[in-house]
Amino acid sequence: MRKYIFILGIIILSLCACSKEGLTQYDAAKNYLYIPNDKYMDTTFVTFKHHPGIDDYDVFFEVRLIGIQLIEDKSYSIEVVKDKTTAKVEDYTLDTEQIFHAGVLKDQLKITLHNTAHLLNETVRVTLRLTPNENFGVADYLGESESRAQSLTASVAFDNQISKPSWWNSDIEMNYLGEWTPIKYEKFIESCGGEVLDLSEYEGYQIMELAVKFKNDIEKYGWKDKDNELIDLPIY
Repeated sequence: MRKYIFILGIIILSLCACSKEGLTQYDAAKNYLYIPNDKYMDTTFVTFKHHPGIDDYDVFFEVRLIGIQLIEDKSYSIEVVKDKTTAKVEDYTLDTEQIFHAGVLKDQLKITLHNTAHLLNETVRVTLRLTPNENFGVADYLGESESRAQSLTASVAFDNQISKPSWWNSDIEMNYLGEWTPIKYEKFIESCGGEVLDLSEYEGYQIMELAVKFKNDIEKYGWKDKDNELIDLPIY
């Protein structure tokens, strides 16, 4: 009787080991790959407006290995999830066979985005999915940490429109630049000599220097926001 219970247990575990998207069952002889996604935000956002002069932009997603480190490089497979993708074929380049390198437990998946004309008026999305091949199985939702969830998919939304950068947070709003608006952001870039800066890499005193210069430029050039009033900053 114990023998039959044991066999039944193995069958149940095998069924539970299937990925949520039904791609594969676990094979104990294989290594597995997954993409660690933030459980609150599973999409990366890119705008070419933050990368002036760039027509092709590489986006990388981390891919992790469950199993033993490889002794030689091996390929793994990626596919585009068509029903979760709005980008046109000409908007991106993806190699559907990518390399997981020997001797590491983390590697990168690359997709190249292209700054096509319709991105001026449209935000598009590409969703990618790991698929099993002769080298790797896939490991979907094996568990969660506080902020990460293991997944088969990665998604990037992109356009060529002015959008609020991630560093323009409540601290920046309250203490340096005020509420974000498209016009204010465009003029801030102009005040910075046309350079698109990532203020998350700056110290507070450096941000204040930029804010003071911006305020002086607003007064010097009479820069106005959408309400036809001078752009307002929370500094004096």
